[in-house]
Amino acid sequence: MKYLSKLAGRLLFVTCLASSVVACTLWEDEDEKNVVAPLKELSGQSVTLESSWSRRVGSQGDESQALEMTPAIEGGTIYAANAKGSVMAISRADGDLRWSVDLDVMLVGAVGAGSDLVLVSSANGGVEALDAATGELRWHAQASSEVLAAAATDGDVVVVQSVDARVQAFDAANGQPRWSYSASQAVLTLRGNSSPVIRDGLVYVAFDNGKIAALDARTGMLQWEQRFIVPDGRTELERIIDVQADPLLTSTDLLVASYQGAIISVAQGRGQPQWQQKASVIRSMASVDGSVFMVEGNDSVRALSVASGRELWVAEGFSGRRLSAPAVIGNYVAVADKEGYVHLLNQTDGTYAGRYSVGGDGVRANLLSDGDTLYVLTNSGKLYALAIRS
Repeated sequence: MKYLSKLAGRLLFVTCLASSVVACTLWEDEDEKNVVAPLKELSGQSVTLESSWSRRVGSQGDESQALEMTPAIEGGTIYAANAKGSVMAISRADGDLRWSVDLDVMLVGAVGAGSDLVLVSSANGGVEALDAATGELRWHAQASSEVLAAAATDGDVVVVQSVDARVQAFDAANGQPRWSYSASQAVLTLRGNSSPVIRDGLVYVAFDNGKIAALDARTGMLQWEQRFIVPDGRTELERIIDVQADPLLTSTDLLVASYQGAIISVAQGRGQPQWQQKASVIRSMASVDGSVFMVEGNDSVRALSVASGRELWVAEGFSGRRLSAPAVIGNYVAVADKEGYVHLLNQTDGTYAGRYSVGGDGVRANLLSDGDTLYVLTNSGKLYALAIRS
């Protein structure tokens, strides 16, 4: 089943619309369990990464959970969490621990941060808001179902998208419900969702049913909606168009990509399509200097022009490595794999430039970058800050 091989072992959920529940049936591709492309050869001009610091964060859940508890960067701090309920604030400069709290709940989602809040989600759909300076619990709210993607906040509202295709906003000051918006659920989806993004009073959300919506951040009123992909295929598995990648905002446009579907650029203000390209993307994207970088379902790395969607380059040879979301560090694009290798590609042409091993049973979480430093959270729960050696 070639469409399953593109998932590279990620789990699938069947959503039963008639009863609005998620079935327990899961699939995993067995064909490529042991098929991993060999490491690329390094030239004498390769770039070297080195660890500036590392810190133990704690359990990221077992492999069957496939949690992607990506940390969050805000100011001079990186906020991280583990599956057992601990949340911590770590100095970006030297890795010193600023605070750590134990919420005594099982955590499952990526970390959100902004406007003096740190936001995490529990296995039962709870949303926990912590004080960014002290770690003190500010408030607790309840989402309609599990929240795996990071929450977003503009200081007025905190917005989450849960796995039942519902978007909910809570008051950032006290956690009281403000509004909710529901989309139709896809019949068959991957585990997880994309995160909401807030800018200039609008909340941008991409749904598994192939639609993008812009909602008023204060009221939840729909401002515009755009369908960017229609399912195509003879079976439900072939028709999966799930959206895992977070919407990516440029100065004027919004980029959204789906699995077995497309990447599209639309105008932020009115949702007018600018360009569209066929793509199969299950990880969040990165953008810099007019280029957008993505990892496709076959573990190739692809660069497109933000302005036109024109393909700039494709880097292959990573089959079976289950690449992470890309991040930009210096003049390079970084991706990590299931064996714990961080690979560097030249931004301009995608040529292989270097690698570094963090081990740690591989990397599922998105890579983070502040431009000069790359932050990598391993599956075994160790956070690394990597820099390019001069």
